[in-house]
Amino acid sequence: MQLKTIQPIHVLYFETQTSFNEISEHIRHVAHALYRDAVKNDLEITGPVYWIYNGADGNPETVFTLTIALPVSPKPELANSEFRTKYLEKFECATDQLYGGWDGFREVYGQLIPAILSNNLTMSGENREIYINLDFENPDRNTTEIQIGILK
Repeated sequence: MQLKTIQPIHVLYFETQTSFNEISEHIRHVAHALYRDAVKNDLEITGPVYWIYNGADGNPETVFTLTIALPVSPKPELANSEFRTKYLEKFECATDQLYGGWDGFREVYGQLIPAILSNNLTMSGENREIYINLDFENPDRNTTEIQIGILK
């Protein structure tokens, strides 16, 4: 576990209410649409895709806010965009890397959460997954940074 402060990041984003039972309907196509929209609006892409979970508690039926965000350069106006832009706020977190398939999420979260609690830190209710490298044909080549928000 590493503790980090993530500075504000300007993003093009999609936001919805969903649950883990329904989350698969957003995989791949939302990120594709964000990339297309960024290019169409001449935005410089400045980082990998973020999935941000607010209010998710691990229960497959709990409804939470999902934000899928693509870091981009700020631009005053977007032409005919289906998405909006904003700054993600400064984010204090405990983080670790997952190398390989996403079936390893449970293990990484299962190590991070007890480490946070044993260090007397309080979770904020926001978690982020940053998809540094995606390889859908060879999932063992994936690199994902998992960030669990903490209160300071």
